[in-house]
Amino acid sequence: MKNKMIRLALFVVFLISTRAYSQEDKFAGALTRESDVPNYTLPDLLTTFGGKKITSIGQWETLRRTEIVKFFAENIYGKVPVPAEPVTKSFKLLFEDKNFMEGLCTRRIILITFSNSKNSLDMQLVTFVPNNATKPVPAIYHVNHGGVKGGGYDLSNSQRYGQVNCGVPLRQLILRGIGLVASDIGELIGGDNRAEVLSGGILDLYFQPGQTNTKDDEWGMMAIWAFGLSSGMDYLETQKEINPRQVALMGCSVLGKVALWAAAQDQRFGMVLSNTTGHAGDAIWRRQIGETYDNMCEWLPRWLVRNAQKYKGRVAELPVDQHMLLACIAPRPLFISSGDYDFWADSKGAWISANHAIPVYKMYGKNVAFESENQPEVNTVIMKSAIGYNLRTGFHGTDQRDWENYMQFIEYHFMKIEPRDAQAVYYPEGKLIDHYPNKSGKALIVR
Repeated sequence: MKNKMIRLALFVVFLISTRAYSQEDKFAGALTRESDVPNYTLPDLLTTFGGKKITSIGQWETLRRTEIVKFFAENIYGKVPVPAEPVTKSFKLLFEDKNFMEGLCTRRIILITFSNSKNSLDMQLVTFVPNNATKPVPAIYHVNHGGVKGGGYDLSNSQRYGQVNCGVPLRQLILRGIGLVASDIGELIGGDNRAEVLSGGILDLYFQPGQTNTKDDEWGMMAIWAFGLSSGMDYLETQKEINPRQVALMGCSVLGKVALWAAAQDQRFGMVLSNTTGHAGDAIWRRQIGETYDNMCEWLPRWLVRNAQKYKGRVAELPVDQHMLLACIAPRPLFISSGDYDFWADSKGAWISANHAIPVYKMYGKNVAFESENQPEVNTVIMKSAIGYNLRTGFHGTDQRDWENYMQFIEYHFMKIEPRDAQAVYYPEGKLIDHYPNKSGKALIVR
């Protein structure tokens, strides 16, 4: 028995060490220095695949934008297939708390159900709306996997002062008059990112008879999650407290990639807040620094459409790059955040991508306040601009500075308010605001 336990322990150690080695393999050989970036030429944003020059908004929308989105759908992210039988969506209010956070806002949890005769699948969505709002409010749609069911949007401890467990500064959002939305898009698909077969979840409703895996041009995991965000928007359009034209998708890392793809396809989203999203998000593939196209095809193949493997080892032959995805957000406002220590997400590649999306924003008459093609100094914020930008000190992920920028960006573009820092929100006119509203639902100022 003792020898059996020893053999079992050694086997477990072997599995753990193998997994650790494999994860190290993922990062092995990655480029981290600008001097190692290969020479590359970006495909021209305003020239169609057939060589036609685009000179007007009409040509952009009917020709160029259409073919770009189609290519991304069929070769990078995957298109939503047509199911053998229509899939219906229904919405049900599960929970409502009109006195959430000492009466500052109303919290609702909604069940979104996808169904046909094959099966049904549920996804929870949560909304927070200021109680003193007199008209529909703008909102951040926070992209997450499973935080609604998992308690990520419950209030954290009192020392976090109105922050929810997943880090969103809810109290400050509500005081600024901004709502919050999130849905558990991870409920739609799960499983191994490296699996050969992508099945289960929402796919059970969409597969054709006898189908057991996605087709080469059908949605990968990121496209499935993006579909979940659009389904959440379907619900938001049925209620009146959140302005459906002023919903800002905010995602970090892979969830930021999902936000960008969702907004490129679904123009109902009014803004995108891109946080350290890197390749397949806001950074140029062709720079091949940090996480590369080949690396993602090898280690995270199910994030992408199966057709993406065709360009493995041939990234220079892609007729698109991520500046084109950013251009498909235009004319809607876009904010890009990066950490200066996050080489994996290639902050410079994100800056270059944003720069090369500018021609389409200008075509729509939007001002992009970039002073030059040179990446700004660290911690320089570009705010009053159709494309906002901040390269901050720090690593991969979202921090309080990002949230401050996002809230100000929303105020500037959606609410026509000059950007305010947190001090101006908590101490308007130099007076401490009482965050406990009176019976009218309006916040009081302590004199």
